[in-house]
Amino acid sequence: MHEVSIALGMIEELMRIGRENNAKKITHVKLRIGRMSGIVTDSLIFAFDAVKLEHPLLSSAVISIEEVPLVYECNKCNKKFEIENFTFPSCPFCGSFGLKIISGEEQHIEKVEVEV
Repeated sequence: MHEVSIALGMIEELMRIGRENNAKKITHVKLRIGRMSGIVTDSLIFAFDAVKLEHPLLSSAVISIEEVPLVYECNKCNKKFEIENFTFPSCPFCGSFGLKIISGEEQHIEKVEVEV
Protein backbone atom coordinates (compact mmCIF):
# COMPACT_ATOMS: atom_id res chain seq x y z
CA MET A 1 0.00 0.00 0.00
CA HIS A 2 2.19 2.81 -1.29
CA GLU A 3 -0.66 5.27 -0.73
CA VAL A 4 0.54 5.71 2.87
CA SER A 5 3.95 6.93 1.69
CA ILE A 6 2.23 9.21 -0.84
CA ALA A 7 0.02 10.61 1.93
CA LEU A 8 3.09 11.21 4.14
CA GLY A 9 4.85 13.05 1.32
CA MET A 10 1.72 15.06 0.65
CA ILE A 11 1.48 16.04 4.32
CA GLU A 12 5.09 17.21 4.28
CA GLU A 13 4.36 19.40 1.24
CA LEU A 14 1.12 20.74 2.74
CA MET A 15 2.92 21.64 5.96
CA ARG A 16 5.48 23.58 3.91
CA ILE A 17 2.70 25.40 2.03
CA GLY A 18 0.95 26.18 5.31
CA ARG A 19 4.11 27.61 6.87
CA GLU A 20 4.93 29.73 3.80
CA ASN A 21 1.41 31.21 3.85
CA ASN A 22 1.14 31.68 7.63
CA ALA A 23 -1.90 29.42 7.64
CA LYS A 24 -3.83 28.69 10.80
CA LYS A 25 -5.52 25.77 9.09
CA ILE A 26 -5.55 23.92 5.81
CA THR A 27 -9.19 23.24 5.03
CA HIS A 28 -9.27 21.71 1.55
CA VAL A 29 -6.83 19.98 -0.77
CA LYS A 30 -7.67 19.27 -4.40
CA LEU A 31 -5.63 16.56 -6.09
CA ARG A 32 -5.34 15.59 -9.77
CA ILE A 33 -4.67 11.90 -10.13
CA GLY A 34 -4.37 10.15 -13.47
CA ARG A 35 -6.10 6.85 -14.10
CA MET A 36 -2.75 5.28 -14.98
CA SER A 37 -0.87 6.65 -11.95
CA GLY A 38 -1.31 3.41 -10.01
CA ILE A 39 -2.85 5.23 -7.04
CA VAL A 40 -5.97 3.79 -5.43
CA THR A 41 -7.82 6.98 -4.54
CA ASP A 42 -9.93 5.47 -1.74
CA SER A 43 -6.76 4.12 -0.10
CA LEU A 44 -5.04 7.49 -0.44
CA ILE A 45 -7.95 9.29 1.22
CA PHE A 46 -8.00 6.70 4.01
CA ALA A 47 -4.23 7.04 4.55
CA PHE A 48 -4.37 10.84 4.51
CA ASP A 49 -7.27 10.91 6.97
CA ALA A 50 -5.33 8.64 9.32
CA VAL A 51 -2.02 10.55 9.31
CA LYS A 52 -3.40 14.11 9.15
CA LEU A 53 -4.62 13.80 12.75
CA GLU A 54 -1.03 14.08 13.96
CA HIS A 55 -0.83 17.60 12.50
CA PRO A 56 -3.17 20.27 13.95
CA LEU A 57 -2.73 22.41 10.82
CA LEU A 58 -4.24 19.59 8.73
CA SER A 59 -6.59 17.89 11.17
CA SER A 60 -9.77 19.22 9.53
CA ALA A 61 -8.52 19.17 5.92
CA VAL A 62 -10.70 17.49 3.33
CA ILE A 63 -9.40 15.98 0.10
CA SER A 64 -11.18 16.09 -3.23
CA ILE A 65 -9.80 14.20 -6.20
CA GLU A 66 -10.15 14.96 -9.88
CA GLU A 67 -9.50 11.81 -11.87
CA VAL A 68 -7.62 12.54 -15.08
CA PRO A 69 -8.53 10.28 -18.01
CA LEU A 70 -5.97 8.32 -20.00
CA VAL A 71 -5.51 10.17 -23.30
CA TYR A 72 -3.15 9.19 -26.11
CA GLU A 73 -2.02 11.07 -29.20
CA CYS A 74 -1.13 9.18 -32.37
CA ASN A 75 2.32 9.97 -33.77
CA LYS A 76 1.12 9.08 -37.27
CA CYS A 77 -2.21 10.92 -37.70
CA ASN A 78 -1.85 13.31 -34.69
CA LYS A 79 -5.36 12.54 -33.41
CA LYS A 80 -6.05 12.30 -29.69
CA PHE A 81 -8.27 9.70 -28.08
CA GLU A 82 -9.28 8.57 -24.60
CA ILE A 83 -9.36 4.95 -23.48
CA GLU A 84 -10.93 3.26 -20.48
CA ASN A 85 -8.73 0.18 -20.10
CA PHE A 86 -4.99 -0.14 -19.68
CA THR A 87 -4.22 -2.53 -22.51
CA PHE A 88 -1.69 -1.37 -25.09
CA PRO A 89 -3.95 0.32 -27.63
CA SER A 90 -3.66 1.11 -31.29
CA CYS A 91 -5.00 4.33 -32.80
CA PRO A 92 -8.73 3.93 -33.47
CA PHE A 93 -8.38 6.28 -36.46
CA CYS A 94 -5.40 4.85 -38.40
CA GLY A 95 -4.42 1.66 -36.52
CA SER A 96 -0.90 2.83 -35.66
CA PHE A 97 0.78 1.67 -32.46
CA GLY A 98 3.03 4.76 -32.40
CA LEU A 99 1.33 6.59 -29.54
CA LYS A 100 2.30 8.95 -26.77
CA ILE A 101 0.48 9.49 -23.51
CA ILE A 102 -0.96 13.01 -23.22
CA SER A 103 -2.63 12.63 -19.82
CA GLY A 104 -3.45 10.00 -17.25
CA GLU A 105 -0.21 9.69 -15.31
CA GLU A 106 -0.61 12.87 -13.21
CA GLN A 107 -0.38 12.85 -9.45
CA HIS A 108 -0.13 16.30 -7.96
CA ILE A 109 -1.68 18.83 -5.63
CA GLU A 110 -3.82 21.14 -7.74
CA LYS A 111 -5.13 23.55 -5.11
CA VAL A 112 -4.87 24.17 -1.37
CA GLU A 113 -7.35 26.26 0.62
CA VAL A 114 -6.11 27.73 3.89
CA GLU A 115 -7.37 29.89 6.75
CA VAL A 116 -4.99 32.68 7.69
